[in-house]
Amino acid sequence: MTTATMTRSFALPSTRTVINLALGGFAGLGFWELFSAVPTAWFAEYPLEPPELVKSLLFHQLGLTISTPTAKLLHFTTGFLFYPLAYWGLTRWVKSFGMPADGWIWGVITYFIALGFFAPLAGQHFLLNDVPRLSFMSLIGHAIYGWLAAYIFEALEARRT
Repeated sequence: MTTATMTRSFALPSTRTVINLALGGFAGLGFWELFSAVPTAWFAEYPLEPPELVKSLLFHQLGLTISTPTAKLLHFTTGFLFYPLAYWGLTRWVKSFGMPADGWIWGVITYFIALGFFAPLAGQHFLLNDVPRLSFMSLIGHAIYGWLAAYIFEALEARRT
């Protein structure tokens, strides 16, 4: 989808759009989960563990101790719903480049949100710069997540017209 064909308004997304965003988010998140556990562990010698980041963040910032299933739920909800909604808002309300650039850019933004913003708040190094291969794999995983989530969403939205 090109920038010229995207509609820009400040209206809330329709129910169908939210469903399409969630479907794209599920596709991206499914890729992310596999990528973070297998190729990342092979290359970086450690898997990426977003639920551990969530647990550490809530403990460091609020003194809360949450279970791993609760942390996974928070991470999954972010990946299949909140990040896709943010993608929609940014690409509909701010000048965008169109697909596929918007998806790649959004994926890189999610990397900076997770490891540049939340990781330091959770007591980790900025962008996990103490484990560069893990950080690099996270960047690749987030970029592909963003592209895949956006691609699926935009393809579903294009089918509606």
